[in-house]
Amino acid sequence: MMLYRFPMGTNPRRVAIYISEKGIDVPYHELDHVNLEHRSPAYLQINPSGRAPALVTDEGFSITESAAIVEYLEELYPENPMIGNDPVSRAQVRALERIANDLIVRSQLWLWNVTGAFPRNEPEPSQALASALFRHVEELLDVLELAIGDNRFLAGDQPTIADCTLFAIFQTVRERFDLPFAAHHRRLDAWYRHFRTRPSAEY
Repeated sequence: MMLYRFPMGTNPRRVAIYISEKGIDVPYHELDHVNLEHRSPAYLQINPSGRAPALVTDEGFSITESAAIVEYLEELYPENPMIGNDPVSRAQVRALERIANDLIVRSQLWLWNVTGAFPRNEPEPSQALASALFRHVEELLDVLELAIGDNRFLAGDQPTIADCTLFAIFQTVRERFDLPFAAHHRRLDAWYRHFRTRPSAEY
């Protein structure tokens, strides 16, 4: 098995955080992003999109989507479940994880325009578009602010795959780009600061 990843990419981070929280050992290869290793013929054989992460299983099968990688590993290592213990809790965790995943997508579109740091994805960033997009980002932050309630983590007292997904985009925005994100969402801000102290949060 081999996990291909970038050290700081949002989607690779959600997998790395999950692996750390899960307490499993998955061998990995850090792709050389600067020298476009992710665009090399060898890597494109693994993931034709040229993106990360990608997991090559022991059978040689490539899994090229971060949520699918996490669920595959969750099935492969059922001990210390991070997706719930019964149908209701699993449904709750999956629902929250999907909202967090949608937040990643919306936030990335916003970041392409607000930072100008992604010329390959958005060659003509627009502050007007960034402002319009952020309304859709805040919509999901509002939902998650209500959903977390007084829980220590998104779905209760223990971290789940939903926390791993959400923390990845928080870390990208707050630490890589030093932008306020959910600063006015008191519960999410407290959740982020608490999760940031965990060993899994270290780059």
